[in-house]
Amino acid sequence: MTDTTRTPSAPTAPTGPAAEGGDGADKRAQTRRMLGDRLRRYLELEAERGPEEAREVLLDGYPERQAARMGPLITGCSLAEGFGRALPRFAAMGFLEEAIDVSTDDEDVVMEVCRTCMCLTAAEDIGLSEPRPVLCELDFEATRRAFPEMSAESLRRQTDGHHVCVFRYARPRPAASDGPS
Repeated sequence: MTDTTRTPSAPTAPTGPAAEGGDGADKRAQTRRMLGDRLRRYLELEAERGPEEAREVLLDGYPERQAARMGPLITGCSLAEGFGRALPRFAAMGFLEEAIDVSTDDEDVVMEVCRTCMCLTAAEDIGLSEPRPVLCELDFEATRRAFPEMSAESLRRQTDGHHVCVFRYARPRPAASDGPS
């Protein structure tokens, strides 16, 4: 597969201090720990209280954090541009992703193609034999709650045996203004 990422600042392999175990490696390790802890917490809550309550507990405050992180990236530009701005951050955390603009006249749409699956990574790190798409589903729901006009869905998941994860995010294009009334 050809890498179509248009952000040269999003390296496909660590360079500089990160390659020698500096801040980049620390960021990747910190991210992996956080994802493993989140998945472990969900599984504990699910066993104690059931899946719906576990989901709601982990969503507490998540939409607000999602709005604070994503809002500045996607405001005033296309979703593809905004997601493209986030690619270097994801690369620093160890995730290889691409953002592809598949917009139509009516919808602003980005396909996020992830070669690194956070759900598989977290499951592996905590020794879970059957990975589940819990973390992605929490992320989608936080996004939907933070941006009610936006849809977020999974089209392909590595947890289902696919080679990549493919997520679709869409929002209506603003109606063309006919000028002042």
